[in-house]
Amino acid sequence: MTAINQLQMSYSPEEDRVLLRLNTTSAEEFRFWLTRRYCQLMVQALSAHRAADLDVSNQVSPVARKAVEAFKREAADSGGNFKDDFKPSDTFPLGETPVLAHKLSYRVSESKLALTIIPGSGQGVTIALDTPLNFNVTKLLKSAAQAGNWVLDWGDEKRAGEQVSENERRIIN
Repeated sequence: MTAINQLQMSYSPEEDRVLLRLNTTSAEEFRFWLTRRYCQLMVQALSAHRAADLDVSNQVSPVARKAVEAFKREAADSGGNFKDDFKPSDTFPLGETPVLAHKLSYRVSESKLALTIIPGSGQGVTIALDTPLNFNVTKLLKSAAQAGNWVLDWGDEKRAGEQVSENERRIIN
């Protein structure tokens, strides 16, 4: 599993995709193009990991669950470094040109999310996210999706100006 040193997500209007760049603690850089569909799959994996958090799921009421999750999100925001510039690496195991992310698999185990990003051909990369890093990745993904005016289903979170009832079901193809 690859340990993340630095991560960046940015929307490219020319590609209509999100560019994911991640540096590892072993000074390797991976670059992936993420489609809107792929980003929605990432949202589902990130949400599944947050839902498995015992601090949140053990709360009796939905209000208490949201309060604990909001507290953890704020703690992650304050602990994350969103100011430093991304530092490129000299080592690119998949090449300097970003590859299209094709398949996503994930596993939640012992409060960690193992997220595997796989291109159409060749090797992929598996990264481990704890809860604070999950919130930070979600924040970066939301920012990139908003830059592209993408509407992604974030689960029970309301989008700006939108009323979502608890009984509303969403189907994603």
